[in-house]
Amino acid sequence: MTLIHRWKKVLVLGCSHGCYADPKALEAVLEFKRQFKPDTTIHLGDFVDVSALRGGAKGSNDEFEPLPPDIEGGLDFLEKLEPQVVMLGNHEDRIIRFQNSPNAILKYCSDTIMGDIYATCDKLGAKLVGNWGNFQEYTMGGYRYMHGVYFNEMSCRDHAEAFGNVVFAHTHRAGFMKGRRIDNPNGYCVGTLVDVRNMDYAKARRATLAWSQGFVWGYYTDDRSVLWLHEQPQNVDEWVLPV
Repeated sequence: MTLIHRWKKVLVLGCSHGCYADPKALEAVLEFKRQFKPDTTIHLGDFVDVSALRGGAKGSNDEFEPLPPDIEGGLDFLEKLEPQVVMLGNHEDRIIRFQNSPNAILKYCSDTIMGDIYATCDKLGAKLVGNWGNFQEYTMGGYRYMHGVYFNEMSCRDHAEAFGNVVFAHTHRAGFMKGRRIDNPNGYCVGTLVDVRNMDYAKARRATLAWSQGFVWGYYTDDRSVLWLHEQPQNVDEWVLPV
């Protein structure tokens, strides 16, 4: 018997980082979605930045970064994107950690922010996937979707070798590599959607020069996927979309 697979469309992105997002990048992704009309859209996390909650923020400029514009910007983009799946990244995990803070002000602030995140996902009817780290996953079409955990130069390969076919964000370096395993897994990083020059805590690191904007798109069935990475060149102001 011949099986007939119904291919569906998927769009995957991440690391838009609230107030640090590049407006051109956000509009490009939204325009691509309008044209491509995916069945499933996934945001892989770090839709807010919350620089003031960063470990090591004390004594730096990040300590004085206002939270409301960042939270509002990140949630506004989610509402425009209308994803079916929203993942919590390591930046959202900062908020969760402070929900257990003995400092009443920090706890109240974190509880309020997470309440807004839950409310936005409920409004969108989006599945919220928490538990950032090695065990975070959303599986679809033979791929594991996660925010990502490894940040090294070979992160695409290392994610593939650890988790099999995988799409992640986290490193801000759009890329693709094969894992060195008998099942020949693929590792995709969607890159970021930030304006890199605005991120104070990253502006003096050499690794930041490798960051690039992008997203992953393609087709999937119940047990397989065909995916492509779209990477925006750093020296090109206008986005040229794949469809």
